[in-house]
Amino acid sequence: MTRKKQIYYYSLVLFLVLVGLRFGQLMWQQQQILSHLQKQAKQLRHKQAIAKASQPKVKQVVAKSTITKASETSHQFFNLAYNWSSGSDYKKRITKIKQAKLVTSQVLANDYLFPEVGGTADYIDNNGLKSSVVQVAYYPKATNDDQTSGVVGVAVNAKHDSDVGNGETRYYYFNIDYQISDNQITSLDYVGRLAVNQSTDFNTFNPYE
Repeated sequence: MTRKKQIYYYSLVLFLVLVGLRFGQLMWQQQQILSHLQKQAKQLRHKQAIAKASQPKVKQVVAKSTITKASETSHQFFNLAYNWSSGSDYKKRITKIKQAKLVTSQVLANDYLFPEVGGTADYIDNNGLKSSVVQVAYYPKATNDDQTSGVVGVAVNAKHDSDVGNGETRYYYFNIDYQISDNQITSLDYVGRLAVNQSTDFNTFNPYE
């Protein structure tokens, strides 16, 4: 083999080696890019799965918060409405509830909750009548992010100074609507009292049976 042919041969080999190296480098780069894209796609699918799984939980937490607020507001309202030990306390109920901003004006105009009967305060003072809230229980029926509706049960004990024993406890229940944006009871309608033969435990009472 002449020197010229040797140079040509070695140049060709070197060229082929360089082409092979470059081809291998390109293949390696493409493999790295493909691996990176696959990793990103996997991470995206994982994030989407987490978001999808957590979304109902977020809604559930929000709904639970709405129900909790409705229950707390109901407790505050009925404790102001039905806890009194004198005629003066009795007459101050509406003022205290207005200041607390727990209900709308329509609820304050409810004749059952706030009857306009003359002489009631005098009767309370003359007979030593006391009223105290024993229990308030909220039973949600329909709830979304901003409002909830259902039934609220209220156990109230009434006792005269002349009574022997602990007085009488009565169990009332009302239909209720609550709006969380205003933190107010927007509707409250008296339904009735539990009959003597019904359960008088709001922990087991079911108003939807």
